[in-house]
Amino acid sequence: MAYLTRHKMQIKDMKNKSFPLWQERDWTEKSGQSLKGKKVEDLNKHTYEQIKLKPLYFKKEQQCSQFPGLPDYRRGIDPYRGQTQPWKIAQAIHASTVNELKNKMEEALKAGQTAVSFTVQDNTSYQSIFEAYANRYPFCVFALNGKQSNLLLELSNVKEGKHIQGFIATDPLAQLVSSGYLEQPVNDVYDELAKNIQIASQQFPELKTILVDTTPYHNGGANAVQEIAISLATAVFHLEELSNRNIPTEIILSNYIFHFSVGANFFMEIAKLRAARMLWSEIAKAYGASNENQKMVIAARTSSFTKTIYDPYVNLLRSSNEAFAAVIGGVQYLHVSPFDELEGNGTEFSERIARNAQLILKEEALLSKTQDPSGGSWYIEELTDEIASKAWELFLQIEDYGGMLSSLVDGDIQTQIDKVLQNRKNDSFTRKQTIIGTNMYANLQDQPLQLCLHEKSSPETAVIKIPELKQYRLSEPFENLRILSEKLEQRPVVGLICIGGVKQFKSQADFITGFLSPGGIAAEVSGGADSWKPIQKFIEISNYSTYCLCGAYGELEDLGLSIVKEFQANYPEKRLYMAGLPEQKDVWLQFGIADFFHRQSNCYNSLASLLTEMEETSHA
Repeated sequence: MAYLTRHKMQIKDMKNKSFPLWQERDWTEKSGQSLKGKKVEDLNKHTYEQIKLKPLYFKKEQQCSQFPGLPDYRRGIDPYRGQTQPWKIAQAIHASTVNELKNKMEEALKAGQTAVSFTVQDNTSYQSIFEAYANRYPFCVFALNGKQSNLLLELSNVKEGKHIQGFIATDPLAQLVSSGYLEQPVNDVYDELAKNIQIASQQFPELKTILVDTTPYHNGGANAVQEIAISLATAVFHLEELSNRNIPTEIILSNYIFHFSVGANFFMEIAKLRAARMLWSEIAKAYGASNENQKMVIAARTSSFTKTIYDPYVNLLRSSNEAFAAVIGGVQYLHVSPFDELEGNGTEFSERIARNAQLILKEEALLSKTQDPSGGSWYIEELTDEIASKAWELFLQIEDYGGMLSSLVDGDIQTQIDKVLQNRKNDSFTRKQTIIGTNMYANLQDQPLQLCLHEKSSPETAVIKIPELKQYRLSEPFENLRILSEKLEQRPVVGLICIGGVKQFKSQADFITGFLSPGGIAAEVSGGADSWKPIQKFIEISNYSTYCLCGAYGELEDLGLSIVKEFQANYPEKRLYMAGLPEQKDVWLQFGIADFFHRQSNCYNSLASLLTEMEETSHA
């Protein structure tokens, strides 16, 4: 009996006990203990949005709805995502004829696609497509180059078109940025858009016609803050222009569709979409919008800025990561780019894989059953607030400048985006920003995609021009180096002169081999040497124009300078580089070392210089 009483008391004590409540200071101290002398603050990182990413985040009071589908809509615009239709799988289908488009569309819909999306060709009628799929699937069509009027006219011939859903939308400002000019006055462009809105709102009340497209800014290098601010400023510009043409505000707001490209920074992209919804709801509310019209409807696509022509199968992983972020961020329509899309049109295989990436997220990861899975994450919530705050500030600056069009005409937005692009490029040049298969872990046997170059039409008839915002991919500079190396008469190779045993030189030799490969330059490693004679034999047999000295610093310090002297005396026409950055680098330079390759080097500049030297040597 005493045992049972004592046992009950122990159980009661256990039930009454609780874990100690740790404060922010406790977590910081505990984390610091595992860093072996470093401070937790040393792990802070800064993004291109000038946001400090911290290693630890803590609960803060959030001034937002606790539930999806309610203002401020950061958590999504649909309160019952798992019980209603999830995001639409809207793979844009490329076809040269309408019959081809029909066949490919039918196959895609059977294979899981849930929206009719296609690229619009010149001088092509799509009425048969509209007749086949109206009221069965939503449309997801970007009507560029003034094609919206014709598409809506063809759609008007469809019987029972009242319940046609989706969008056939256009953004005049995005068109201006993409081409650098407009062939019609801005007033005429918005007159036509206003006419289309009035027709569509009467015949197809559930079809959206006004596009806010940030893709050309994203592909110009813009950061998340800039993309959001530009989307808001563009939407306000559309609103003001169309209001001046006597279209009711509620009609305008109900016709908006926002288009974002989703990039590589997973959590930043999630927060970008959440912050954009949050800010747009406030702007729409200021214009007197109903709760329904405060909701931002988002079509997204995976980024082309992040894609590469070398090692193209890595694009599968990039697109999957970006699609994952888009779905968690709460989009309504999503296009995942095929891994070979840079060739112009995807193949049947690549298009199927791209579509299946969404089906995996929907059917296997079950993201269609969960609304805002990132909600409540202290990291993402704080990141959302920070992005929103900075984007709002930039939006107000654009408005103070005179609005979106004035900022584009004067080149102010282009200048701001270019600053971010230069930072991105510099980080990729120094390999602080890794591009797998391109500036890191490049495969010299890899065959690149054949890049499809889109010719720009002549701006001779332009009535408005703006400074160019070049559409860019981050991998382009390194790809150009690879292309240059492949055009040389002889395959570029650098001989690695290795000092000491394998343990002494292997790490340096591996580093240099990886350092050279992004430029399409191979490395031939000599056996370990402890005197000039075997090195001279290696040089005589290989007979390259360029060599690099590798080895542990202690070995190089004892033997290296004498080797450099012998190299310059016997082969003054050849160039000798050195792996690593010694303390007495000036001494090495004086004895004839051309430069040093090390982890802080600008890899792109070093390789560009090497290839130029090799090209000159091959023509000598």
